[in-house]
Amino acid sequence: MLLLKIDRTSDVSAYQQVCDQVVALAETGALQPGDRLPSTRALAVSIGLHRSSIVRAYAELRALGYLEGRPGSYSTVRQRLSTTRLENTNRDIETLIDWDAITKPSICDLRERAGAETLNQGKVMDLDRLCADPALAPDDDLRRCLKTELIRTGGVALDYADTYGWHPLREVIAKRMCNHGVMVSASEVLVTAGAQQALDLVLRYLSCPGDRVVVEAPTYGMAHSLLKLHEVQPLEVPMLEDGMDLNELQRVLVKGRQRPKLIFTMPNFHNPTGITTNQQHRERLLSLCENHRIPLLEDGFEEEMKYFGQAVLPVKSMDIRGIVIYVGTFSKVVFPGLRIGWICAPREAITRLADIKHASCITGNTLAQAAAARFCAGGEFETYLRRIHRVYRRRMQMLLQALKRHMPANVYWTRPTGGYTAWLTLRDCNVAEKELLARILHAGVKVGPGHRYFAGQPESVHFRLSIACVDEDEIETACQQLGQVLGSAVSGRNE
Repeated sequence: MLLLKIDRTSDVSAYQQVCDQVVALAETGALQPGDRLPSTRALAVSIGLHRSSIVRAYAELRALGYLEGRPGSYSTVRQRLSTTRLENTNRDIETLIDWDAITKPSICDLRERAGAETLNQGKVMDLDRLCADPALAPDDDLRRCLKTELIRTGGVALDYADTYGWHPLREVIAKRMCNHGVMVSASEVLVTAGAQQALDLVLRYLSCPGDRVVVEAPTYGMAHSLLKLHEVQPLEVPMLEDGMDLNELQRVLVKGRQRPKLIFTMPNFHNPTGITTNQQHRERLLSLCENHRIPLLEDGFEEEMKYFGQAVLPVKSMDIRGIVIYVGTFSKVVFPGLRIGWICAPREAITRLADIKHASCITGNTLAQAAAARFCAGGEFETYLRRIHRVYRRRMQMLLQALKRHMPANVYWTRPTGGYTAWLTLRDCNVAEKELLARILHAGVKVGPGHRYFAGQPESVHFRLSIACVDEDEIETACQQLGQVLGSAVSGRNE
């Protein structure tokens, strides 16, 4: 006799209650494999339900693997593999696969490079985070753009987009690039899921395991992660006060035993140093690439974030020989969660890159791209840029002034003309970076560890400071706390 109790006041449907109770009886062993259940008619009468509810419950139980039998015959309990219970999901289970052993070595290295997040009790002034400040996001404007596009397109924005990207957005991006002196058409633009996917696509396109790629030292930390993932060897060229050491780059290109496949650079508001190169530097860099016929990957991730002085046009603006691949993104300026970036390159390269993108992810987020196109084309983006320029100009000024007030001797820093980051260098430091980071975090400040931006271990101790998500009061307090911690590290005293 199958004794089931139906709660007619419950929000759970009657058939689902039958399913749940039979599953519980089978899992606890009250029902054994081979036990025969009552007919649907008999069970319906015994518990006072319509037979259709029992028929549906039995069908569900057969689909879940708890019952076997054909319609019109008795249903019997079957032996079923036990399911993973919720209480078991947070503990280690014995696995038949040694996942560490079969993981590619290049992937094993990624976690070590990323490092573990260090938790700190209480509020932390975060000078590490680098993304558009959520507190400044134009949420209402985006909401209107999303609604407008859904109404205007009649749901087309919920379908797959062209692999190349939402065409109105590609036109908007091409127009904005023309404003920066880069004369491209929509056909020379590929929309990506942020700049990170753009860099990944370029590496997939141009490099093979064992190849070498020239990078600045230091450079964008996640670029090193991508190089490791693709088993590509970074060839580091030091950063000087005015950008990549082009004399060293020339020696590498002339005397190097293995020709690099690509040169990666960030000429505007370099991450992590904040350095912007001048026109002469860009011309010479482009000339070196042209003479050696090596593609130049220009990362313009903060192209819009110029606060002081005159803007310098991208290297891509001078690319009459078609060797520069330009990467841009909205993530560092507005809406990082939308994950919208782009690549500007010759049509032949864009076609190949689109093929790779289609093979790996088919397309991007159509609705997000449609909303971004509306946001940029409608003038909201320009209004937003003017507003955040005022905010970040004040923050950068505060950072540079606070560093001057609070940093001890033998601590040096860059003086960016835009972007979010400045680069601290400690000379004659007697404390290891890891220990120093712990002291800084204990003081309530989080900074970017310098080793993150090098392929190997740097000779000096460095930190990246970001103003992206901290206000002026936090910047002043954070620099004061940071100065106190660093004072002992560069003066020969230990705390």
